[in-house]
Amino acid sequence: MKFIVIGLGYFGSKLAVNLTNQGHEVIGVDNRPDRIDELKDSISIVMDMDTTVESAVKTLPLDDTDAVVVGIGEDVGSSILTLSILMSLNVKRLIGRAITPRHENILMHIGIKEIVHPEEEAAFALSSMLRLRNALKITELDDDNLIVELYVPKKYVGHTLESINLLKRFNLRLMAVKVLPEKKHDLLNLKKKKPGYIADFDFPLQMALKDDDVLVLAGNLKDIRQLSEE
Repeated sequence: MKFIVIGLGYFGSKLAVNLTNQGHEVIGVDNRPDRIDELKDSISIVMDMDTTVESAVKTLPLDDTDAVVVGIGEDVGSSILTLSILMSLNVKRLIGRAITPRHENILMHIGIKEIVHPEEEAAFALSSMLRLRNALKITELDDDNLIVELYVPKKYVGHTLESINLLKRFNLRLMAVKVLPEKKHDLLNLKKKKPGYIADFDFPLQMALKDDDVLVLAGNLKDIRQLSEE
């Protein structure tokens, strides 16, 4: 897929680099030469451009792009003007970043349907994680139910999934086990990327769990908390 990310601050640059590492074609756009130079080897293509100028924006391959993300944050005026120009050019999919409720209201008013709030979402995710011991990531489905990535509790390190019996004892559904690539020899040379967790959906029930394995579970908060605190 092909993406354009406008605004290469912390959020925009992380997004553009991650998409590039996933094999997508990414055009990163910013009007700061130092950022362009810093990121030229990490993003597919980087361009120095003032996106508040319509004639400049028109030179981007907008018709051949799956989505454009405007990650400009602190300069609210540039964010709004850039998104307004892109709206007038009928971009296939347009995503804006809002840093305040007022910023979001303006984006909604000009017709931006997809708006992200990375700072707010990060704070929300952290507050959720603090509710559970050993939680790596949490997705709340409602007030009581969630999907969680949980490090194997110390009590169960060395045990098997069969012996723990998550469904019967804790009423939790196991969706996957995430393991480091070093444990899966066929993934050791996977594009020589920075080591990260690999989801294993067929983790052997008889294999002993390690302390850095991650259980991906779905269930009720109280049941997940019971497991995490054992």
